[in-house]
Amino acid sequence: MIQFVGNVQGVEVLNRAFNRVEEHISDFRSIWPDVATEIYAINAEQFESEGAAGASGKWAALSPAYARFKAIAFPGQPILQAEGHMMESLTDPEALDAIYRPEQTVLTIGSRDPKARKHHLGLDGLPARPIFSFTERQKRRIQKAIQRNLVEFTRRAGFQVEEKEAA
Repeated sequence: MIQFVGNVQGVEVLNRAFNRVEEHISDFRSIWPDVATEIYAINAEQFESEGAAGASGKWAALSPAYARFKAIAFPGQPILQAEGHMMESLTDPEALDAIYRPEQTVLTIGSRDPKARKHHLGLDGLPARPIFSFTERQKRRIQKAIQRNLVEFTRRAGFQVEEKEAA
C-alpha cells in the first residue's frame, strides 16, 4: 500500500492510501504536477468563497475597524486578498512567494508570505482562516489526481490495472 499524507504546520489535512499499486514505486515527481494543479484549484475556490468551500467553513468577518480601513485602502477586495500576493502564492506555483517543491517522495506547497501562516493558524490575535481545509469531496479530487497518474504509471510498466473509482 502507498500512503499519501498532507500536513499543514504539523496538522494532518489529507491521508489517503492506494492499495492497487505496487509498493516498489519510489519516485513520485511525475505525478506531482497534477496533484499540485488540483490543490491550487481547491485553494483558489477557498479564496473565492472566503473559506466557505473548505471543511472549516466561511472565514471570520473582518473586525469593524479593519473593515473600515480596508474599504478605503483596498476597496472591494475580499478577505485575505488586500493586495492579492498571499492568495497568488497559494494558488499559482509561479507566484513570487509561492513554495512549490516536488521531490522524490514529498510534494511541498506553501507560501513564503508570513501572513499566510498567521491567518491559517489564527496567530497574533487574528482569527483562524484556514486556507488548506479540505472537504472529503476535495480530498477525493486530490486522491483521483494521484490515482490517475499511478494507474497510468503501472500500465506503462506493463501491469494490467482494473478500472475502479477512488473510494
